[in-house]
Amino acid sequence: MITTRERKLRRYGSGYLRLMYELRQVPRESIKFRLRPDEWNINEIVIHLADMEASAYVNLRRAVAEPTQRIFAFDKDLWVEALPYYQKAIGPSLKLFRLLRASNYLLLKNIDQHIWLHTIYYENHGQITLEDLVDLYEKHLDRAVHEIAAIGETYRKKFGEA
Repeated sequence: MITTRERKLRRYGSGYLRLMYELRQVPRESIKFRLRPDEWNINEIVIHLADMEASAYVNLRRAVAEPTQRIFAFDKDLWVEALPYYQKAIGPSLKLFRLLRASNYLLLKNIDQHIWLHTIYYENHGQITLEDLVDLYEKHLDRAVHEIAAIGETYRKKFGEA
């Protein structure tokens, strides 16, 4: 019987495939389309996901190897403004996300069960378990995939199928 944790892990491990599936559903022309000037476009969302997965790479390892320590969130809005690569093509970020997600999945898949109870202090969330941290990253990806779908749908309604 598959446990809840195993289901979560499989879902986490399939994150890249879910992202790619959604990206294939949206018109290519919608990648840089903005719903509103103050919202991110699909390109920025994908680049942010790669940044987030790079952060997860470090944070997950800290939770495993250095339990009870503090991890930090980055300010996504400052990053998108300050880092010029947010205007670049998404290809390298997709590759980075794929590699980091695979590495993170393998780490999580192979740890001993008791390690899932390790805690870490995460800004804005307080003391949380490793499992809670994985849940946060997974919910973040789910929100991003839904945003991508919404942008693609709005683009289709506004400009028709490309």
